Amino acid sequence: MDKKTMARRQKTRQKLTPFFSWAMRGIWQAITTIVAWVVSGVRVFITLIFEKFNQLGKYLVQRKLVLFVLLLFLAFVLLGLAAIIPKTHIFEGNLIVEELTFTYNGDKDKLFLDSMRSIRNFDIEGVINNELTFTGEFQSTSFPQLNQLNKPLKIRLPNRDSKLVIEPVKNQKGSDLDITELRILPGTKVSGFKYNLSQKQHQLAFGLEQSSTSQIQPNELKIYFGEKPIKVVLENYKISGFNQNNLDTQQPLEFILTPKNKELNLELKQKNNIYLSLDESNKNDPNLWFQEKIDTKNVYFQHLDRTGDINDDVTVSTIVEGKIRMVEQEREIKANQFLMGDEPNTPLNIERIRHLQIVPKKGLEVRISGRTKQIQIGLDKDFPVSRIQGSWLDGFLPRDAIVALFSFSAATITYLLGFLIENASKSGSNPKSS
Repeated sequence: MDKKTMARRQKTRQKLTPFFSWAMRGIWQAITTIVAWVVSGVRVFITLIFEKFNQLGKYLVQRKLVLFVLLLFLAFVLLGLAAIIPKTHIFEGNLIVEELTFTYNGDKDKLFLDSMRSIRNFDIEGVINNELTFTGEFQSTSFPQLNQLNKPLKIRLPNRDSKLVIEPVKNQKGSDLDITELRILPGTKVSGFKYNLSQKQHQLAFGLEQSSTSQIQPNELKIYFGEKPIKVVLENYKISGFNQNNLDTQQPLEFILTPKNKELNLELKQKNNIYLSLDESNKNDPNLWFQEKIDTKNVYFQHLDRTGDINDDVTVSTIVEGKIRMVEQEREIKANQFLMGDEPNTPLNIERIRHLQIVPKKGLEVRISGRTKQIQIGLDKDFPVSRIQGSWLDGFLPRDAIVALFSFSAATITYLLGFLIENASKSGSNPKSS
């Protein structure tokens, strides 16, 4: 850069410096003026508010009747709001459903199924965590080596598509096969639980899944074989400590067992599907199968009608009939209607299944209870047609008294508001009268 260019730039900089200084002073003065205006406006506004409140206070002190009426007006407004604003209340219901799904929400293991006798078929799919041990006399056409087996047969079911079927020998009169008990742990999801009566047999089906595979303890299902021979079928299995050269484990293994060890415990830690069928007889009282007072969450009375395309799947209600009550209000639930909570398309907050039993010609009877602000009912989950909602006053007064009190409050508020407007109008037209 030559000396002439440097000199020209220095001269230009000297000419612009006064202009920038003048511009900055102007901007600063403008900002200072605007801030002063804003502060002054706020001060005037606050002063005006205090003056108006002071005038109102003096006016109300001078006009004690107006003060009393105003307080009375506010009291009835609050009373009216208390009769409208929703509050959480306890509800209860009695439903008959074809299918339900719930998650056990207790704080310790719970006995779910108890003493199911004379089972005709027991079928379980999925991983069984413990090794299954069968002892006794074996008869098998698919694997003749079992016929000479004089030691326990130990089998694992390690895959999601593994399967165990146990049933009495064909044409055998009666069955000694029993489910002693099924215990579920906190967080266990019982899905697709449904009942059917077909060919004089009770049929149950449900899925069982723990919320996390990190659970230390598994759900436990205990089976009693009895004294009579039973038929056992295994699929996708593994045999330990046995020569499998002539055994194709990809094919089902079938054998007849005359049991020596009469009990079999199944540890279920992952997802399993269970199917049961029992003779309809006097020794099978369905009312004794299920335990009462099951603490729950995420309870659904519905299932997905699958079409093959997930976008075309339809949610179908499994409710057959029922009634539900809250804050002295009762609604009847018709077939195929959905039961929802505070918002459409959300499940009702059912906290406990108080009782579960079988109604042979209809389905499962479920008695429920929980807490919610609102119950909604409708054939379409997005458009409920019936509602029950409880207010703050519903916790203290009967429903009829609340309706009467709300009507009285509305009428009183209208009268008091008219009185206050009329009094203010008179005071404005005749200020010396005070």
